[in-house]
Amino acid sequence: MAVSLYRKYRPARFEDIIGQEHVARTLVNAIKHDRVSHAYLFTGPRGTGKTSTAKILAMALNCEAGGGKATPSPDGTCPHCRAIRQGSFLDVVEMDAASNRGIDDIRDLRDKVHFAPVQGRMKVYIVDEVHMLTPEAFNALLKTLEEPPAHAVFVLATTEPHKVPPTILSRCQRFDFRRPSIKEVVEVLTSVAVQEGIEVAETSLTVIARAAGGSFRDAVGILDQLATYSSGNICLQETLDILGVVRHDLLFEIVDLVHENDAQGALLFVERLSQSGVDYSQFIKDLLSHLRDLYIAKHTEDMPAGIAATEEQMDRLRSQAGRISVARTVSLIDLLGEALRAIRQGSDSRLELELVLIKITAVAGVPSTPGGGPASQRQPSTPTPQAAKPLPRAQPATPETAPRSQSTAPETAGQPQPEPSTGETVAPPLPETAAGATIVPDIDHLKRAWPLVLEAVKKRQRGLPALLGEGRPDSLDDNELVIKFPAGYSFQANQVARGENPRIIAEALLEVTGTELRVTTKLAPGAAPEPAAADEDARILNKDELIRVLKQEFDARLIDDGPTR
Repeated sequence: MAVSLYRKYRPARFEDIIGQEHVARTLVNAIKHDRVSHAYLFTGPRGTGKTSTAKILAMALNCEAGGGKATPSPDGTCPHCRAIRQGSFLDVVEMDAASNRGIDDIRDLRDKVHFAPVQGRMKVYIVDEVHMLTPEAFNALLKTLEEPPAHAVFVLATTEPHKVPPTILSRCQRFDFRRPSIKEVVEVLTSVAVQEGIEVAETSLTVIARAAGGSFRDAVGILDQLATYSSGNICLQETLDILGVVRHDLLFEIVDLVHENDAQGALLFVERLSQSGVDYSQFIKDLLSHLRDLYIAKHTEDMPAGIAATEEQMDRLRSQAGRISVARTVSLIDLLGEALRAIRQGSDSRLELELVLIKITAVAGVPSTPGGGPASQRQPSTPTPQAAKPLPRAQPATPETAPRSQSTAPETAGQPQPEPSTGETVAPPLPETAAGATIVPDIDHLKRAWPLVLEAVKKRQRGLPALLGEGRPDSLDDNELVIKFPAGYSFQANQVARGENPRIIAEALLEVTGTELRVTTKLAPGAAPEPAAADEDARILNKDELIRVLKQEFDARLIDDGPTR
């Protein structure tokens, strides 16, 4: 049977350990100065070399080339080293705590640890996934770790050190294995490919490194699988097909569609993904990674090594980052994160992706392509998502759109009611700022974005949208937004204007539109005058309306309305 590549090319010397130089150097110095500890704790992500380092330490303590002493440079060819690598050395005991986690297993280990080594000079116990031990097993191991025999060394490995009891942690020297960079993983893959005679494109190696998630073992395993699939000549398309990774050009395309508010194009894009068999959850993850790269490209001059992309892709990243606003990028990241959480809870992945695209393209207050290119031609399609307004209780204020004669003349002229987005109503962009290209939204933009504003407010204060939803954006002058409430809704208008509520609404507006606005409220003409102080019940609210507001704002439940006064 063939040996897996990740086992065949497992590091055999401290110098072979990639990305963990701080661990290798400390262990080498400890061996040189005869200061090897009785217990070590290796922590870090999977596939970063914890078990391999433990085996190299075992070889260093038992290599015959040391002449009866530990050596920092085990030759890897002596019988002891070969037996340790093959897992047949009697004095190196590997224990999987995930399947041997009980107190009886630890008692057996504790009884045998006092026996002298059989083949080598030191006994080494490697306990993998040590956090899986039961509390009773940890207690049984505690005394042995505290006062071990002179011929024994314990190496505990875990990916979740926070689950290891503090009493165990305090008796070990801890080494944290860091996640390797994309560049380091590519170097290892290149070395393996050269030694195995595998022809593979550099772009494919980068895709493999990203898919491995910082695990050397996973990366080499994927390379092994691809080499078998492609008979030793790996191309980029085969890599994408096997891993289910989305092509970069698709990520650039969907971000451009979002930037242009092309809801129809975005939904057709999802249909194309369906026909090509792309996993929607994976697409959302890849899109989040792409948006993160865009954000970094917008705010840094030199792209960090952690971004795995070719020079051509880097240029496209910088170009696209210069077009899309920071506010739009952050909003899309938030919506995609919420979609992933919903998918984990069982929601349909395609539906969640489509809802994200509908919501993000519903905000028409984002700059179009300068000069009215293809983006402006597609702009009339943006009213389509309006059917997906999330807060139906915002409807009572809609009759206020009829008496527009109360507004100023310039405002009325800019408000054709039947089709608000026809005729290119996007406001002109302002000069470039530190946050990127921004625009001043007009009142039409705010009305279309109002459901998103209510959602953003809800994230900050749960009860406020119940009050704010009764109002509607009425006018915008000198960055001051006036929210009009229908006649008889003085309570809601007053509550919205109280305390920190205007600031919370302004923060939500900034998140959705990217523009800082001041918030004030007013009542529609014909509002009932304030009643006399003697009529206490009527001055506050009528009974039915008060109960409704309490239910909406505080999730109250009516138990007994009692006798009326």
